[in-house]
Amino acid sequence: MSAFLVPLAFFLAVVFAVSAVGKLRSADRGSAAFAALRIPVGHPKTAAGALIAVEAVVAVGLLATDGWLFVVFAAAALLLTSGLLIAVIRAHRLGATDDCGCFGDWLPSAIGPRLIVRNAVLTAIAASVLAGAVATAAVSEPVGIPATLLTGPTVPLVLGAVGAGLLIAVGVWSLVRASNAAGRADAQIPRGAGAVLLPGTAEIVDVLAPAARARLLVFVAPGCHACATAMTSLKAAEATLAAVVDVYVIQRAVSVAASTEPPHDLPASTRFALDVGGSVAAVLSIGAATPVAALIGTDGTQAGPLAVGSDEVRVLIDSIRAAVEVSPA
Repeated sequence: MSAFLVPLAFFLAVVFAVSAVGKLRSADRGSAAFAALRIPVGHPKTAAGALIAVEAVVAVGLLATDGWLFVVFAAAALLLTSGLLIAVIRAHRLGATDDCGCFGDWLPSAIGPRLIVRNAVLTAIAASVLAGAVATAAVSEPVGIPATLLTGPTVPLVLGAVGAGLLIAVGVWSLVRASNAAGRADAQIPRGAGAVLLPGTAEIVDVLAPAARARLLVFVAPGCHACATAMTSLKAAEATLAAVVDVYVIQRAVSVAASTEPPHDLPASTRFALDVGGSVAAVLSIGAATPVAALIGTDGTQAGPLAVGSDEVRVLIDSIRAAVEVSPA
């Protein structure tokens, strides 16, 4: 049983550690996750800091403890994963489609069925670790990574490790499947598929058609804190960007109740547009996560991969600015 627990406990520890570090390194320190999941908190930054600390402590506990103390940390891991699963299911029922912010800007995952499957798998792994830990500790066998590593390999240990490996493979599959890595490769864009509405002037513009200037399309959503961070990057580079690209901040409008007002404070030179029905996002294979940026060349084709998350959007903006600054006058 211990060999079954060790790989699973290590996998969970890595997941919690990556989650904590991802939130810590994001511009909003993970506080956007509460807004994305529709969880009302009075002090989101404080709550995010507490969550980061808890995830880090649980990760260390799963790696460094044994005996009944390991059981306590296994129970904490189950509480965290099941709590997040419930929060994601609730947010999905409320119609949320934002990036959950579970790993900060790493592994961006839109709230929806795939994310529910991912969290269900993680909860199942945490439940397996807790059940195995309780059963092992109850018969006074070594439980926990340090205790197990001190014992020699036996046939049950090998079989347990194989079983754990299969469950971990399912966990990794669910993590990758829930992320937006797929569909971020370069693609040829069909003609006539980029019509967006400029609500300020009632003008319809095809942002994917050939034009004299390149375009930077930034997809945002109301209440998205990471989108506000991306707008800060746009403002910082506004003058440089305006010299070489037309910038469109685009919001999906999937219902007649969609707001025609910009969801965030935009730079003055930026055009706000509505993607009616989400057709432009579908052509670019963006999915539901925000913010996402796409650079469209003068020939109407996508230049480079999509920038997903505020960090990647900032890198794309910085890359454009750097290219302008080094180009000959």
